[in-house]
Amino acid sequence: MDVKAISNSLNIQSFEGNNKKTTKKQNNNHYSEQQKMTSKNSSKAMRNMMLGLMALGATANTVTSCAPDDVIAEASSSSSSSSSANATIIGGGCHHHDTITIIKPDTIYMPGDTIYMPGDTIIHTEIKPIYVKDYPFHIGDSLIAQGQNIGIPIDGPVPDGSGLDSVVYVGSKAHNRYDNKFYESSVDSVGTNKRELAVVTKVLDLYDSKNPKTSFMKSVVTDVPGKGIKITRYVANTDRKPEDDEQYLWNYAGYEVRTNGRDRKQNIRSIFDNNNNLVYRGNYEKGTNPGSFLYGSLIIDEETGEPIYDENGNPEFAQYDFDQSVVYSDYAKRSDDYKHPGWKYED
Repeated sequence: MDVKAISNSLNIQSFEGNNKKTTKKQNNNHYSEQQKMTSKNSSKAMRNMMLGLMALGATANTVTSCAPDDVIAEASSSSSSSSSANATIIGGGCHHHDTITIIKPDTIYMPGDTIYMPGDTIIHTEIKPIYVKDYPFHIGDSLIAQGQNIGIPIDGPVPDGSGLDSVVYVGSKAHNRYDNKFYESSVDSVGTNKRELAVVTKVLDLYDSKNPKTSFMKSVVTDVPGKGIKITRYVANTDRKPEDDEQYLWNYAGYEVRTNGRDRKQNIRSIFDNNNNLVYRGNYEKGTNPGSFLYGSLIIDEETGEPIYDENGNPEFAQYDFDQSVVYSDYAKRSDDYKHPGWKYED
C-alpha cells in the first residue's frame, strides 16, 4: 500500500500508540501483574486499531467485489507442495476503492464530510500487490473476524467461514483522533509464512501539524488455539521502513493476546510488556459510527521497546478513539514468474 497525501506540501511516508506525549496520557485504566485483572475499568472503552496492530476487520457487507474468475482457490492450501516454487500474490486483484482519509488540524471528523478546509491533510490509500512465499489463511480469517465483531468496514471479499477459500487480509488503515495520528498497515513478506502473518504499520504523527513525524511498527500474528491470536510487536526508531536485511532495527515491544467476543460489540485483550509480564486485561469495542472503535494501548518508547512508567512504577496507558478505519482484503493468486532473491526454490 502506498500513501499519498496533500497538506501544505507535506509528503507522507508513513496503529498503536508508541506515544511519548506525557501530557496526553491517562493512567486510570491499567493494572499491575499483582493487581486484580477484572473490575470497573473493563467496562470502559479503551481507545486506539492495527494490524496491528491493530484492531483489524470487516463488516458482513463488502464495499468492493471481485469476479469469481479472478480467484485461484487452491491458493488457500497452506500445505501446498508448490509453495516453495511459487509466490503467492495478495492484493491487486480486486478493484479497491480510492479510500480517502481527512485529517483536520483539530482532529474533528464528521462522517460524510467532503468539505476540505485549508490545513486539512487528505490521504489517498492505494493498494498494490504483495508477494509472499506462503500465507497463513487461518490467521487472516481470524483478523477479519475480530474486526468484523466491532464493525470495521472491509474493502474486498469476506471469508466464507470454511477456512478453505482464498480470501486474505492485505492491509488496513485508521485515524487516531485522540493524538491525530494516521496508521496504515500492510502485510510484509519478511516474516510471513504458513504459521505467521507479519504486518508493518506506517504511522504519521500530525499532533504537531507544523512538525509531522513518521515512525514504523511491526506485528507478527500467530494463532493461539482456544484463545484467539497473539500479536507480537516491534518498534523501529526510524522514519523509514527497515529493509529486508535490516531486521535488527526492530526492537521487541511485548505482545498481546486477543479473543473474539462474538457479540458484535467488543473483543478481549491481554497485554504483556517486553519482559513478558501481564500488565493489562480488558476490552476494545465498537464505536457509535461506522469505522470507529475505542482502543487502549501500552505506551512504548520507540527507541528501546520498553514501556513508559509513571511515578509509581506502573506502565502507562493511553486511551484512543479511532475513526475512518478500513480493512483491505483480496483473493490470493499464484505467480510462477516471480522470484524473490532471498527465497529458496526447488529445482
